[in-house]
Amino acid sequence: MRSELEVILDSLVQLTEQRQLESLAQSLISTVEQFIQPIDTKIFDIQISHSALEEIVLPDEFSSHVSNNIEQGDHDILIEQGSACFVKCISSLSACYSKDIIPAQIAIPITLNGCAVKVLWVKAGQLTELNINLLKGFAKVYENFLTIVIECETDELTGLLNRKAFERRLKLADSNVIQLVREKPETIERHWLCIFDIDKFKQINDTFGHLYGDEILLDLVKVMNCVFSRHDAMFRFGGDEFVLLLAPCTKQKMFEQCQAFQSQLSQFHGRKLNVTVSMGVTPVTSGEQASSLLVKADQALYHIKETGRNRVEVYEDLLSQGHLSENKFDDDIEIF
Repeated sequence: MRSELEVILDSLVQLTEQRQLESLAQSLISTVEQFIQPIDTKIFDIQISHSALEEIVLPDEFSSHVSNNIEQGDHDILIEQGSACFVKCISSLSACYSKDIIPAQIAIPITLNGCAVKVLWVKAGQLTELNINLLKGFAKVYENFLTIVIECETDELTGLLNRKAFERRLKLADSNVIQLVREKPETIERHWLCIFDIDKFKQINDTFGHLYGDEILLDLVKVMNCVFSRHDAMFRFGGDEFVLLLAPCTKQKMFEQCQAFQSQLSQFHGRKLNVTVSMGVTPVTSGEQASSLLVKADQALYHIKETGRNRVEVYEDLLSQGHLSENKFDDDIEIF
């Protein structure tokens, strides 16, 4: 029979084998459930910065909904103490718990760059000192590997996702693609893949220097974050080449978003420098290879560059209009 130490080490090995955010979180929850046997375990995302605590939105777990198994008065106490623990955990960047009530609750912050980005929240029949120390240890291991996974998938300059993260995110989008039958084209909502770059960016770098070019890239990201939602995946592939994987929307909505981005980017710099972008787009269809989608969007982008810049064009539209010819690629050919 294995010792408790061996079981703990085995769980830590399983936790540290994960290289994707979803499986990493699930592994942490499974580890907690194995050792603490909690009533409930969750990992909550924190959407605000450490300096804006007044804007914290409490999770639904701390709502006024009354459980059938808990009296109103006891429930209110649990909600009040749970809410207080949650907020204190984020503000102090330290574990907060109420172990003298039943059920006991503990909130442990998960931090990145000195800010709480997630909270491990556990509710259990009781919390011993050993339980608390184990939870803190598991949370720290999770935090360390979360940092590694995020840094591996993040562009250092802009903070956007990088090329390594693209294919996995595309697979997640592909799993959400439904078969669209007998729908009017203008009402169909689908994921859209867009490749864009800054028009004449080399000229900007040559004229003003690469440091100024980096500032342009950072300003562009600020505008992206204003226009596109957290449901849209944003990538920097390198240089001034960016990729968008837009959440399901109609073709009209896609155009509106892309054109709003172009307009706001131009206004952001005003008269100092007119920064424009060209955007090639293609819809994400179920089962299509990442390389094929990227080539389609890139062909649309190349056409824009050759015919005036500063536009949004859809590959399929250009194909049907005779501006492009369809290219075929074998599945085993690596384009990117």
